[in-house]
Amino acid sequence: MIIRNSIAAACAVFMLAGGANAADRIAFGTTALKSVHYTYAASAAKAINEKSGDKVDITVISTGGAVDNLKRIGQGQINMGLGTYATIYQAYKGIGKFEGNAMPELRGLWVHAPALQAWVVREDSGIKSISDLAGKEFTPGQRGSATEQLAIQMLEAVDVKPDLYRASLADAVAAVKDNRSNGYVKAGGTAVLDGTTLELMAFTPIRLLGFTDDEVAKVKEKFPFINFQKYKDNEVENFPAFTSPVQVIGQFALADSLTDEQVIAILEGVVDNPGPQVAAFPSFGKLDVMQDSLNLITIPLHSGAVKFYRSRGLEVPERLIPPEMK
Repeated sequence: MIIRNSIAAACAVFMLAGGANAADRIAFGTTALKSVHYTYAASAAKAINEKSGDKVDITVISTGGAVDNLKRIGQGQINMGLGTYATIYQAYKGIGKFEGNAMPELRGLWVHAPALQAWVVREDSGIKSISDLAGKEFTPGQRGSATEQLAIQMLEAVDVKPDLYRASLADAVAAVKDNRSNGYVKAGGTAVLDGTTLELMAFTPIRLLGFTDDEVAKVKEKFPFINFQKYKDNEVENFPAFTSPVQVIGQFALADSLTDEQVIAILEGVVDNPGPQVAAFPSFGKLDVMQDSLNLITIPLHSGAVKFYRSRGLEVPERLIPPEMK
């Protein structure tokens, strides 16, 4: 049974809900019109519709984001939706804010934006590691943001206790410029720093902190929905290699939502017709969309997605095989 309750979530991942027929319009719940992720979703729909012929017809719907999409999916109002991996994992497992409202039939499709969560410090601060933050003034993210919540969870997991400087993003950046704070956490794009951090770099040399393998293990043990990615030298321009948390944004489904054939047609459009997606959302071009999806999705895949990835010669990890295929 799928629990069809209204539940809370944070914006940025795709899901699917019940009941579309072959060649029917598929309702794709996204987010606010001004969001870059709405722009991507519209471009993905275009790519899919161009490629699929009469197999699927994706209709993009502007919504309130992941919270709204989970509610609409649970009520069968939309077939696809947008949200974050951290949110979707918790909804799938029925933990955190989703306790008592589990959605165990959520299924993964693909990812489009692992957003770098940069842990930024002044280069002259002497701070060279996450552990060095202990006792130092540091902003864990814009006050009230999902980034702030996740950063605090990670610090707790590795038992590092900075002197938290809770502030708006503008105040946090100003404090770093004025040397009143050592740094902050801010999500950017795919291997790209956000605009505020790039602006800060023009005034103050900065360092990006990386997580050690041991720290990653401790965070994942306590918060398995938090993802990490390793960046090579200069993959984030002008910075050496490091490992950072990523806010993964991608697509998800309910087990009984679309047929395997529809899901395969959707993924063929995404993978085989990247042009519209890259034109609208350049970071998409930096992904290995199939392998990154298999690396970063943390709930079982839709059975049609499993068949698609295997057909392209990829090994699907056991953790991503849905119960209905076992």
